[in-house]
Amino acid sequence: MDNGIWATWYNLDETGKEDHINWLHNDYLPNILTHDGVVWAAHYVVDEQDYKERRDKLPHTTENIPQGTQYICLIAASSPHIYYQKNSPLFPENQTTEIKERFLERLEARTAVLIEEERVTGPDYRMVAPGGVPAQAIQMGSYNMTSVENEIEIGKWYAQIRLPFVSEVKGAIRARKMVSTVGWAKHSVLYEFTSHEDRRQNIVREFDPFSKKTIGETIHAPGSPSIGHRIWPPVEKQK
Repeated sequence: MDNGIWATWYNLDETGKEDHINWLHNDYLPNILTHDGVVWAAHYVVDEQDYKERRDKLPHTTENIPQGTQYICLIAASSPHIYYQKNSPLFPENQTTEIKERFLERLEARTAVLIEEERVTGPDYRMVAPGGVPAQAIQMGSYNMTSVENEIEIGKWYAQIRLPFVSEVKGAIRARKMVSTVGWAKHSVLYEFTSHEDRRQNIVREFDPFSKKTIGETIHAPGSPSIGHRIWPPVEKQK
């Protein structure tokens, strides 16, 4: 199982970007997969222009929180409690000097530890990546609600409208609704698609009045929802 996800959104300085990514892909992420309880890891570069028109219509926080939006690093464990054990890779005391220095290269880094609330599989679930790694094309949102009453409404929306829709629409592989045990945003959702072309063609649609009203009561994190392209593990070319 992979019910606990450690997510980090961050930016990189242009001059050191390539070096940091090489370290992450060739050293840090392969090594963290050897940690007890860690199931998979994935790294995404975000296309900040894709979905921009819709994203700009959503309410976003004005709070003083880290503003990272360019990359998303996801590390999944069998449970979020893996990240609270004495040997947790989340704790600075368990990180080498190199890891601490490398993490300082991440600008405006924002972290969450998430637990899965519900998941559905779509018609294209057969295309799920080996080992349960999320697909090469994802959309990931993180947000808070404006009131307890609206938390109930968003729960109804996912249970009765959004997740049933994703489970049936062509191009959808999987979707996870999550809540945070650590992090600014209480809610998060991770959608996986066969491609971003399929997402745009089949999944992006006009919302009904109930959906519009409910989504209007969200307060999103910077850059949410993020449109991610997986850059690690490498995406296998189609034969």
